[in-house]
Amino acid sequence: MSLFRAEGLVKRFGGLLATDHVDLAVERGEIHALIGPNGAGKSTLVNLISGLLAADAGRVVLDGVDLTALAPHQRSRHGLARCFQITSVFRNDSVRDNLMLAVQAQSGSSFRCLARRDAEHALQQRAEALAQRVGLTEMLDRNAGTLPHGVQKRLDVALALASRPRLLLLDEPMAGMGPEDSAQMVALIRSLASETAILLIEHDMDAVFELADRISVLVYGKVLTSGDAAHVRGHPEVQSVYLGTEAPAPLTRRREAVR
Repeated sequence: MSLFRAEGLVKRFGGLLATDHVDLAVERGEIHALIGPNGAGKSTLVNLISGLLAADAGRVVLDGVDLTALAPHQRSRHGLARCFQITSVFRNDSVRDNLMLAVQAQSGSSFRCLARRDAEHALQQRAEALAQRVGLTEMLDRNAGTLPHGVQKRLDVALALASRPRLLLLDEPMAGMGPEDSAQMVALIRSLASETAILLIEHDMDAVFELADRISVLVYGKVLTSGDAAHVRGHPEVQSVYLGTEAPAPLTRRREAVR
């Protein structure tokens, strides 16, 4: 059985059918990329999966648990975490405090008014381990808002990892990054596959083809095709969608905004 399944997800906005009975599965240990042109329904689908939108039909199942009726924070407790395109760090707090708050929220560690948060040794250790995991050990005492964009993105990933997710939704993690930061994020995402399954929504097709075990192409709210990089590159309809060609042409690896 797949770790995660979206089954027949439908979302309508008035007369617009944004997702049309979408089926999508993510396997354990898999990096599964979701791509598609602008207006394909990717953002709507991810919002349905994470619980920010309620589906009109269909269901979402993670590790055998039906999450369809649950709020986003309840889905998080069952192992679903999400990183948004825009980072959600506390900009005026240090990296350490950001991580400790995330660990505290997920661990149930006390908020006792007579106990210093930094005195809880296990909390400190977990926060420092997360910083090391994403390469931020040397930046623990810096204010998150002063970090470069790419580093803030890695902090955002660490905040999501605090919940020890079974499935991590990464929404355009390479957005706005230069080549060096993108390479570091690609390496980080690849390393995470041993800890959690990943559903990746990304414009950078170089990163998609490098990272994804499987790629699903969403067009007009439907999954057009799903397969490995070679399958997607050679699919005639994918060629037409992305290149606007009547006769299929090679879908070369390139850095191109395709959402």
